[in-house]
Order: sequence, then C-alpha cells, then structure tokens
Amino acid sequence: MSDFDDNWQISGSSDPATPDVQPHQVQAPAQPVQAFQPAPQPAAPQMPVQPMAQPVAQPMGQPVYQQPIAGTPVYQPMPGQPMYQAPVAVGGPMTGYSYATQQQPIQYRTADYGAEREKNLNECARMINHFSPKVDLYQDYEKCKTDIVRYSRSSVAPLVWGIIVSIIGLSLVFSAITANYKDNIIGYSIAAGIFILAGAGLILLYALKKVHNKKKIEELYTQLGELSNQLNLLYNGFSNCILPPEFTDPRILFKLQSLIISGRCVTIGNAINALLSVHNTYMRINQAKAQFQQDTAARFNGTPAFFNAVRYLDLR
Repeated sequence: MSDFDDNWQISGSSDPATPDVQPHQVQAPAQPVQAFQPAPQPAAPQMPVQPMAQPVAQPMGQPVYQQPIAGTPVYQPMPGQPMYQAPVAVGGPMTGYSYATQQQPIQYRTADYGAEREKNLNECARMINHFSPKVDLYQDYEKCKTDIVRYSRSSVAPLVWGIIVSIIGLSLVFSAITANYKDNIIGYSIAAGIFILAGAGLILLYALKKVHNKKKIEELYTQLGELSNQLNLLYNGFSNCILPPEFTDPRILFKLQSLIISGRCVTIGNAINALLSVHNTYMRINQAKAQFQQDTAARFNGTPAFFNAVRYLDLR
C-alpha cells in the first residue's frame, strides 16, 4: 500500500490492491491455478425413439390406424364388431395396423358353404337311395289314411230325408182317417203308403251304409297297421337319420334336394325350414301329428301309427 514519508514523498507499492510485504511477513509461495471443473450430473434417461408409422396401402374408403404407443391399452373388439388385422409389411418392415376388410371372412364362409352344401347333398342322396324304392309303400299308406277319413265321414242325408218323408206319409195317414169324404180315403192311403215306404227305405239305406262303412274302416285300420309297421322298419333300417319319420317320404326328400341344388338352401335343416315356413305349416303338422298319434294309439294298444307329413307340404 502506498504512503507518504517525512518528506512527503510517496513510498510503498503503487497498487492499492497489492499491499507491500512488511518485514515481519513471509510471502507464501505462489500456488498453481487449476481450471474450474463442474460437478458431474446424472445422465438423463434415453427415451426410445418411436419410428414414424407409415400408412398402409388400403383400398379407397377404408380408414388406416397408426401403430399404438407403448403402454396404452389395446382395443379389444366386442362380439359382433369388426376385427383388426395384424400389422402388414408394405415395401419394408411392419409399420402400422389397418382396418380388416370382410374379404377374408367371406372367402372362409364361401369355402365352408361349398363343403357344407356338398355334405348335405350327399346325405340327401343317401336317404333317397334308401327310401325311394319304397315310394309305393308311402303312397298306399297315404291312400289308406285318406279312405279312413272318407268312410268315417259318412253322410247323414239319407237319414234326414227318410225321417222327413216318413213324417209326410204319417200326416197323409192322419188326413185319410179324419177325412169327411169317403171317396178320398183310398187316395190318401195310397199316398201315405208310398211316402212311408220311401222314408223307411232311406233310413234303412243309411243304416246299411253305416254298417258297411264301419266294417270297411276296420279293414282299413288293419291295413294301416301293417303298412305302419313296414314304414317303421324301413325308417329304423336307416342308420343315423337326421330327419324325423314324418319327413322321410321320398317326395319330400326330392323336394329338399331340389332346394339345395338350386342354391336356395345350404343344409337340409334350412330346406326343411323353408318348407315349414309357408302358411303356418309347422303348426298344422304338429297339431295333426298329435291328434293322429292319439287316435291310433288308442286303437293299436298304445303304439301310434306312422305319421307322414307329405300331404301338409302340398307334395302329393
């Protein structure tokens, strides 16, 4: 540090910031100067670089979905919603997800369609080969059932007319007895006799027809039982038949086959449903079958006769 002496002369160091070394002080040796080094910082975590998703070439009008970010929940489609297809590679690595079209399911169903159709056609052919040689048996059975119904519904017109004519004849007898003119008694008596005889003849005709029909019905029921047993044996002789007995008539089988060949139906079940969907046919068949089984079971010791549904499908 600078100062003045006795003669007012400046003495000491000229730098006020650097004081002079005093006699009693020892100057420390100079220390080497080190460069400043900052404290090390922890390395920042490196984030994975996600590649930019490239659009997938899709047909016009279809949306394209980008690759989902890691850690986000994956969309799970609900039943009945469209499915998403796996990433596809277009000119390079797999880069995105695209909306699945219906072309693949349609091709899958088309393959199943042909296989299922062929399988059901083969089953139809197998049933036709077994049942068609006995088509006459089915026709005789249906005719027998028709005759039973016809003979069971005998007309009561002869009985009604016989009663009416007989009443007229009795009234003429009463008029002949109570007539005041003796000359008219003979005429009334002859007319009354004619009417009474005609009425009695009509009543007798009805009674004879009733007896004949009853006898005929018994014969037809005997024939029906025999034909029913033959049809049951024929049905039981076919292993693993997918149709109930009432639909095994060859005329029904040929109709089912034609529906599948024409392409209107794929399976035998679809063809049956197509036939039963017309004018509540299924309901009419079930009602007729229940009534027929009830009537025939009472006659054949609890075993109902064979039921054929061909007449209810208009295939006779």
